[in-house]
Amino acid sequence: MDHKPAAFDPQGEMPDDMTSGRGNRLRGEIITIEDLDAFKALRRAWEELAAAAQDYSQCATYGFCEVAAARALAKSTPINIAMVYDDGGLLAIWPLAIHRKGLLRIAKGLTCGSGEEYGGPLVRGRADKEAVTAAVSAAMKAHADILEIVLVEEGSVLQEALDAAPQSWMLPLLPHRLGSLPGYAIRLRGIPRWEDFLATLPRSLRENLRRDLKRLNASGRTEIGWCTTVDDAEAVLTWLFANKRQWSQSRGLNTPYLEDDRLKDFFVALAGHTDLSSIPLVAFVKVNGVPVAASVNLVGKSCVEGFFTTYDDAFRLYSVGTLLVEFLVKWSHANDLDFDFRPLEGSYKARWANSETRHKTRIIFLSPRGRLAEFSLLAGHMSRLAAKVRKIIISGFAKVKARVA
Repeated sequence: MDHKPAAFDPQGEMPDDMTSGRGNRLRGEIITIEDLDAFKALRRAWEELAAAAQDYSQCATYGFCEVAAARALAKSTPINIAMVYDDGGLLAIWPLAIHRKGLLRIAKGLTCGSGEEYGGPLVRGRADKEAVTAAVSAAMKAHADILEIVLVEEGSVLQEALDAAPQSWMLPLLPHRLGSLPGYAIRLRGIPRWEDFLATLPRSLRENLRRDLKRLNASGRTEIGWCTTVDDAEAVLTWLFANKRQWSQSRGLNTPYLEDDRLKDFFVALAGHTDLSSIPLVAFVKVNGVPVAASVNLVGKSCVEGFFTTYDDAFRLYSVGTLLVEFLVKWSHANDLDFDFRPLEGSYKARWANSETRHKTRIIFLSPRGRLAEFSLLAGHMSRLAAKVRKIIISGFAKVKARVA
């Protein structure tokens, strides 16, 4: 394990020692991980940090990151880990994989392969602005040209910390919502009884849930629950990703991470690293022992994230996907957790959600060479803007045509 703290960059970075408003000294560094044994050496400190954290996503936990790190190192992808210390010890940790794209080195969070995990550090206690800013400053010392953080929630402490870092000159010139995605969640922890939450849902949704479950029970032996063994998780995951691949291909969607079994293999490996009796991962609806709907869920400190989900089109009329959502939301409430549908627009999400957010991918430039990426960023933004304008024009013509008719 090679300790390589970078020199202080006066353009917005934190020096290796900085006085904290808490009366502590904050010290940031980058550790370069060259093999899996070096990564595993961090396990105890990482798990102690998670135990003391007020909040985190499962994708920030040691188990998830170890499986992701093993895959990255097997492909000779370097790993940098940003670490921040105060007088109390380890304050924050943020693992990053350094990817090559042409001349550029891009630092990204460790991933299952989809690249859609929430970005950001794991922080001891409350992730306040001071701690997160220190973690961002440490991450900016990564041996890369660009730091890319996906799905940053607008208005969050992480966004505020990133706003102070070197960004694209074009950012203030672009429409505020360009490139942002809506996020939907259910805040359940302040709701004392499950019946109280149900009462907030549309009456039609509640009636359909009762009717569809009754019809599904009549079609065969119905089970809705969690996989509690690795073998069962592997069988359901195999079905889930094969079905999702078929669904994507039938709609002409280009989803590279669904084209092979690497994503499935990641979650099978994660199931093997997880105590499924206490931290569930794979949920299902089965009829006569065969999956008809399934989802991968990330169970964090305060929230369950619905990460991947799919259902058998042959059971569409039974609304098996909605029945699975009900099971997950009810389980979340029973375990004092919120439920996060994750960013991406969906009418079914809006029917369940009582909280909406916006999310954007943030790009931070770490070197002059990183600025080369601005040209591709500009092209991407212009392409999205043109697509949005085109959609508005087509919709306008359709409305005029409907009025004339």
